[in-house]
Amino acid sequence: MLKNLTYQTKNRLLLLGAALLLLLSWPLALRKTFDSISLHHDLNRRRADKSDLSYNPQYLSEKDRTLDHLLSRYTLDSAEWKNEFWLKVSGAATGKGITVNYTPEQMKLMADTGKSKVIRQNISFSAGYGKLMALLDTLERMEGVGFVSSAKFERVKNMNAEGGDKLYLRTVFGVVRKEEKMN
Repeated sequence: MLKNLTYQTKNRLLLLGAALLLLLSWPLALRKTFDSISLHHDLNRRRADKSDLSYNPQYLSEKDRTLDHLLSRYTLDSAEWKNEFWLKVSGAATGKGITVNYTPEQMKLMADTGKSKVIRQNISFSAGYGKLMALLDTLERMEGVGFVSSAKFERVKNMNAEGGDKLYLRTVFGVVRKEEKMN
């Protein structure tokens, strides 16, 4: 059938097919693309017109609520924390079959902002990597132990013929102190 058509008729059918394709593609894809582009330009214009987000009262109140929640989660009485900390942490570690390397030391002042003081406590654990990672995840989620300020994995070479190297997890926990005097 196409062989019988003239060159001019084929061109007209091609133009008609292209117009039909354009009409079909407009509602299916092109309209959504143009709407998205116009929305993008509109949002960019609005963002440029508005002032800095940090001056937005709604943003500031949400930020204050979030910071107060975080501060209240990590604010503890330092005397209670020192006692409860060792019980909770060693209980979680021994429950997973991890050795706790207890070195008693005085709690140290980590930061002093004038209104609040952040104190820290160091503790080390020894086990395999998988167990140490599971313990670190548990400790980060645990209530009443403060926040994990730092965690460092160290491999110590064992010179004895009985075993291989030992892997240690050295952690520093911090807490915002409630009372005014430090122990």
